[in-house]
Amino acid sequence: MSRIKKIAVAGLVLASMLTMAAGSMAASKKMDLSMTTVYMNSHPTVLNAWTPWFKDMAKLTNGKINISYYNPNTLTPLKDHYDSAISGMISIGGNDISRNAGKFNLSTVMELPGLAPGAECGSLVYWDLYNKYPEFKQEYKEVKILWLWASATFQLHTTKKPVKNRADLKGLKIICWNRSSVDIMKALGANPIMIPPTDSYLALERGMADGIMCPLAPVVSFKISEAVKFTTVCDIFLTGFWSAMSHDLWNSLSPEIQKAFTETTGAVMAKKSGVTLDQGAARDSQKLLKKGHKFIVLSQKERNSWLDSTKPLREKWVKDMEGKGYKNARAIMEDAFRLSAEYAKTTGRGFK
Repeated sequence: MSRIKKIAVAGLVLASMLTMAAGSMAASKKMDLSMTTVYMNSHPTVLNAWTPWFKDMAKLTNGKINISYYNPNTLTPLKDHYDSAISGMISIGGNDISRNAGKFNLSTVMELPGLAPGAECGSLVYWDLYNKYPEFKQEYKEVKILWLWASATFQLHTTKKPVKNRADLKGLKIICWNRSSVDIMKALGANPIMIPPTDSYLALERGMADGIMCPLAPVVSFKISEAVKFTTVCDIFLTGFWSAMSHDLWNSLSPEIQKAFTETTGAVMAKKSGVTLDQGAARDSQKLLKKGHKFIVLSQKERNSWLDSTKPLREKWVKDMEGKGYKNARAIMEDAFRLSAEYAKTTGRGFK
């Protein structure tokens, strides 16, 4: 072998050794990861599901992974969470699917009325659909999904008039936060108006609306409870959320650390997130009751009447998805309701 070739080979060997050493150092180095979602750090899911997970990850990785939670809009604007997760600006991001309209088309199956009775049930359905259908998973190809979860169920909250049946809804101006709730309110005979969550309290206080469709938690956290006096428990629908990191960050992790993430997220964290949301909603209902808030729980017959009125939205969803090229849309929708019926036998509910 010539002297030049020997030098070249030695250089390659040295480079390989340095790469291996760098990889070894990276694997042993402590990593501080940031996490931010739509929830404040005082949210029950952050406190009771995710904070214990941060501690578990530190323990499972011998202190190599340290996850710190940041309130929304502190690291990056809330609307940019998905792009910030892709770029790695935030290590672990999370948001609701409606923040990126048109991005997670199939995931909007979670917003069909009557799909699930609670967040735990919805979260498990969501995770199953993601893993079963390649086209569902394809929607999130730009990131490494850690888990998916569903919100607490949406209820109807009104300022002056208790809503006991569909007839009571007719003509009421109801604040909605996404397109799905607008369609549902129209189907039920109300007049939906789109107003952001942060502006909802003032709109209700000033009489611009007669009520709002949202889960129980925001009624407390956004002080909406100071403007509304009645809640109709209808469990009409819920929405989906994602939690993810960039592919670059995931690929930089050692196999051992990747294993720790895999074993503690997925279905495990989908369930924990859902359970804590249901439990939080139940606690909020008790807080409101003690303050004199009035709850109207729809009978099964009346709730079925509400769901019957919204059933055309299921067919509309299938046609919309098929129009976008999703040939499995009907199978996905039918599977979602089938899975929900199974999980609902053992999962909880967000009202007590």
